Amino acid sequence: MDIKALQLGSRFSISPNSLGYCGRKSAITVTENCVINNVCDKVEEEFSNFIGLNPYLETLSKVLNSSKSSYEVIEGYWLGNDNLKKASIGDYEILLANFLKQGIPEFFVKELENKKPKQFIPFHLFQVLHVGVGKVSGSVPFNLETINQCMIRWGKVTKINKNLATIKLNSLKSEKDKYSLIFIEDQFPINQDFTPSLKVGDTVAVHWKMIAKILTKKEESNLSFWTKEVLKGF
Repeated sequence: MDIKALQLGSRFSISPNSLGYCGRKSAITVTENCVINNVCDKVEEEFSNFIGLNPYLETLSKVLNSSKSSYEVIEGYWLGNDNLKKASIGDYEILLANFLKQGIPEFFVKELENKKPKQFIPFHLFQVLHVGVGKVSGSVPFNLETINQCMIRWGKVTKINKNLATIKLNSLKSEKDKYSLIFIEDQFPINQDFTPSLKVGDTVAVHWKMIAKILTKKEESNLSFWTKEVLKGF
């Protein structure tokens, strides 16, 4: 069991799960326990019940010939890494097969089959934009607001006031049916259990209004690169 990989996946799964958008109710306690207490033995089972996440982990696992709970797979999906370069357009069919296996309705998978992407990148933002945030589960409407809440946004902490951090986040705008990056400054609560050393100047990742992780320079570089790569197809 790769605890660091499961902790990374947990950090980005907690917020949508706590909002009731994906996964079982039991996942919130399991993922928090993994991040905070290093007890991760039930995380893999919980991830298998995330209707959008699990098919990507299964797909990347096959592409990389690696465990779906390995660090290279989980990091690749959430933050991006060089392993995503190994995916080809033919692997899109693997994802669709895994969607069916996960229980996603056949008519919806058929729609995805008929709108084959220019490039297949098994990365979270691809799911958000190509498949469509909320379209698999029906949990939220598909619009610019939910796209920005669901994508892994990143940026620098510019101010900390008690339990609130002000962050200048890379976000998306939509103009003439094209998406591009802009900066949006907003405030988010600080969870001391997740980011106890957070300080002004740190670069963080935010997912569904939660500060999920303080990013290393390499993670920031990967997230920026793969976000831009996905946007080339939209």
